[in-house]
Amino acid sequence: MDDMRKIAVLGAGTMGPGIAAVYAAAAYDVALYSRTEKTLDRARTTIEGIFSLFREAEMYPAETLAGAAERIAYTTSVPEAVDGAFYAVETVAEVPEVKKEIYRQLDELLPEEAIISSNTSYMNIFELAPERRQERLAIVHWVAPPHILPLVEIVKGPATGEETMEKLMALHEACGKAPVRMEKYIPGFMLNRLQSAMFRETTGLLQEGYCTPEMLDRAVKMSLMPRGLLLGVVQRIDFNGIDLAAQNIKNNNFTPFGAPSAEDNIYRDMAEKGELGVKSGKGFCDYTELGSEEALRLRDRYLLESVKLARFFMDRPIGRPREWK
Repeated sequence: MDDMRKIAVLGAGTMGPGIAAVYAAAAYDVALYSRTEKTLDRARTTIEGIFSLFREAEMYPAETLAGAAERIAYTTSVPEAVDGAFYAVETVAEVPEVKKEIYRQLDELLPEEAIISSNTSYMNIFELAPERRQERLAIVHWVAPPHILPLVEIVKGPATGEETMEKLMALHEACGKAPVRMEKYIPGFMLNRLQSAMFRETTGLLQEGYCTPEMLDRAVKMSLMPRGLLLGVVQRIDFNGIDLAAQNIKNNNFTPFGAPSAEDNIYRDMAEKGELGVKSGKGFCDYTELGSEEALRLRDRYLLESVKLARFFMDRPIGRPREWK
């Protein structure tokens, strides 16, 4: 990717600033687009804080961070954003019509060899983009907060070319991320499908009164998460025993909770009372004394330490991967 330097990030809301900051920190020129100057002003402030965190944590070489802020251009013009870009990623609203319009513009403005991707969490963007763009189209799903968590899911569409997948994997590895490939599209990809299953069970356990939120979080923090850093969810089965896994399926030891009802669930009741979590000051925990900004700041800094530990284990695997068909 050495001869291709400019990346367009379309959307400066929740995810766009963090994504733009990572590309700029890796020495790429970035154009960050939003429809309004107000959103861009907020993005500038967010990115300044991200670069400050990068310097404090020494996450990127000092020489690349030195000029990172100057490598980001802010614009309310899509043509200006994509001019000269070899790659454009959209992180606009999860509304089909909005995404379809962005793809229409990108199809008109970008050269044929340019790559287009979406940061969507669930949507099948391959049904929305023009047919002639499909070979160089993929989903590139970042995880919040994108400037800290290493995972990037790169999802292959029905017609996505292997060269496109290889370039996207190489790009994000060069940016210090930990990209993973999905060989075909399914809603939610890897991470959100796993999270959805855990979310469903969490909801059932809490809603039916089997445990308190504190005890449930304590159970996970003291078992699944530390173990997951080392073994993930698949290699853990190796250590438990494939035979045990087979027997557990045969036994069908318990019935999973069903999907929570949209009309009757604990989250709706809490939201109606204004208990929205960190942003309102109260959720399952109370953040009013700490304040939402300080809570988010501490989240970022503590999460960095967890990521460092995850990387420590990644560099020291137990066993070696097998070829699998």
